[in-house]
Amino acid sequence: MRNFIILMLVLMIAISSQASHAQTKIKIATLVPQKSGWATTFRAGAKEISERTDGRVQLRFYWGGAQGNEKKILQKIKIGQLQGGTFSPTDFQGSYPDVNIYGLPFFFENYGEVDYVRGQMDEKLQAGFAKLGYQTFGFAGGGFAYVLSNEPVHGHADLVGKKVWLPQGDLISYEAMKSLRLSPVPLPLTDVLTGLQTGLIDIVAIPPVVALALQWHTKIKYVTRIPVLFSIGFMAIDQRTMKKLQADDRVVLTEVLTRLYAEMDAKSESEANAATDALLNVGVKDVALGAGEFERIRSEMEETNRTLARKGMFSLELLEEMERHVADYRRERSGEHITEAAIEPASSGI
Repeated sequence: MRNFIILMLVLMIAISSQASHAQTKIKIATLVPQKSGWATTFRAGAKEISERTDGRVQLRFYWGGAQGNEKKILQKIKIGQLQGGTFSPTDFQGSYPDVNIYGLPFFFENYGEVDYVRGQMDEKLQAGFAKLGYQTFGFAGGGFAYVLSNEPVHGHADLVGKKVWLPQGDLISYEAMKSLRLSPVPLPLTDVLTGLQTGLIDIVAIPPVVALALQWHTKIKYVTRIPVLFSIGFMAIDQRTMKKLQADDRVVLTEVLTRLYAEMDAKSESEANAATDALLNVGVKDVALGAGEFERIRSEMEETNRTLARKGMFSLELLEEMERHVADYRRERSGEHITEAAIEPASSGI
């Protein structure tokens, strides 16, 4: 009997030891190209997580849309074939429309406005994913989407009648384009390059860093630096997977991925500027925006945004909060300029 008890204790210890060293593979799908800087960052994060968990947590990435578009990725997460993915807000238009609020067309004018608003609202928007059963690790800005075209675009008149790409499922941009009398062509991201090549679309509005990564710049001739919309990206992992991890391992994974997204976010503006310079260096021509064009379009969009909110495309309360933050930022900046002007010595004409 005593030998039997000892044997059982040994077996229990062995089983416990194996369980403590069990490996959890987290399969994450993304449209990020395998040879991009983003992929390098994710690989480094996966390596650190593996090392700090003694190999218990392994992140495996599927690059370049190998698992399909974001809609298919979400379906595969739901049935357990994948555990996570990288996404943009439009991928959650149906389940979490409020996360699209930063991407309202022609809302933000510059990075200062974006940074100020995000400082007030990021935490609130991230919290909404928990209700959907996902954990996210912060937002990484993708920069402003600019107009990339094969004919010069100086203002709204040059856009009318043109076939303008928008992501499938981006209902907000679709309604915005309609209100501006444009001709939207919904296509998945993976079909845009072919669409530009065949003439199915004439114009894309995308951050230059994305255009370069996906090689879209090879099929366009002009860039107009009008801030069409601000883009963000994020990673979401199924909470069911997160709960299976040991507590310490969960802390490590969360800490590493949150840090990586904060680092990518901090570099986003400088990388966006560098990407724009890269476009110009390979021969894409810079087109000057007509005087007052952005302000005119933004003014037209203000009522459209409220109409979309009333239709339930996103929260009217959230829109009004964002409008207040932008107004506060502009007032503060205006005050700074007045102060600087007041203390600057008057010109003596000498």
